[in-house]
Amino acid sequence: MNYGPMPLLPDPEAFPDEAALAEFVLAKMDRWFHIEEQVHGRYWTGEQTRIDAVLRPRDPDGWHDAVPAFAVEFKTARPSSVGDGYGWVAQAVAYTHCEWDGYGVLPVFLCPSPLTGLLARADAIASYRQRQIHPDLLEAEQEKLRRKARRFGSHYTEAYVDSQALIAHRQRIGEMNFEEFTARADGYANADAREREHQLRVAEELSHVLGQLSVGDLMPYKHTGWTLRRSGRWLWSERDGRVKVPYKLRPRIGSFRRDADANPEL
Repeated sequence: MNYGPMPLLPDPEAFPDEAALAEFVLAKMDRWFHIEEQVHGRYWTGEQTRIDAVLRPRDPDGWHDAVPAFAVEFKTARPSSVGDGYGWVAQAVAYTHCEWDGYGVLPVFLCPSPLTGLLARADAIASYRQRQIHPDLLEAEQEKLRRKARRFGSHYTEAYVDSQALIAHRQRIGEMNFEEFTARADGYANADAREREHQLRVAEELSHVLGQLSVGDLMPYKHTGWTLRRSGRWLWSERDGRVKVPYKLRPRIGSFRRDADANPEL
């Protein structure tokens, strides 16, 4: 299955805080967009809030909104749980219902994508699998048995330690070989390829769900550079500019996009 260009996943240690991430990304975006930072707004309940930035194209020609603009929210901390990650998404969805000073209702794009954790997980699993078959792990198993021998008895001879460590190591490799066998039986090149496609499939489905809630992402992608993406669709990219397909930025009301020029009674 082809999921298109791959996002360039951020290094979680690259930016010390959200302010540093925002400064870096907005400096990139300044070439193509007017930027207003720390924009204040109000929830429908009347409570005050603010969002990191609102961007407007320097050249609005070709965009499919009368007054194209969108909000961006940054986050650097890796969530400690699934609930924390989706809490950020819930915040973004709430922001799409806010009235922002000077702009009204806006779509929200998250940077980086809240789905980067899913995409990074497949790479982490592949790395973990490689560590499991590395000779260093056999040595670690031997050292663990030697420590056990020092605590529980002298019958743990060096020959016994070596044999038991080798058995444990071969068992791990056997289990991984079974994963490889089942992955190939399912038509994948290997178990890593199966895991990565699974994570991509989940990320793609979640991207469509979030898009229906007027939440997208601002991310660098391989070949296209910095890109605005929502519901799996490119709205703008560093390489190609705005897309010709008439996708509007405005958030939805029901199954329709809000239109600032529309008759409010419709």
